[in-house]
Amino acid sequence: EYSTRYRLRLEATREFVVLDHAVVPYFNVEWFYDTRYDGWARTLYQLGSEFTVSNHFRFELYLARQDDHLPAASSLNAFGVMAKWYY
Repeated sequence: EYSTRYRLRLEATREFVVLDHAVVPYFNVEWFYDTRYDGWARTLYQLGSEFTVSNHFRFELYLARQDDHLPAASSLNAFGVMAKWYY
């Protein structure tokens, strides 16, 4: 069955400099509308920070919570680590 998912995201960030390295804490919340269920099916919350190590390397730590509303209610909590390499 064909469906479309629409996303609406709200995000707040702020950059700080700590010991000559950029640190960017953030919070975002994202709502997902799914046409299969004709309603807001999921809400995703993320809280984290990106840390600059050098001009070519950054890493990010975050906590996430996903609340599913449709077709059945469920939730998921997660901890994430992401490495970013720029060349």
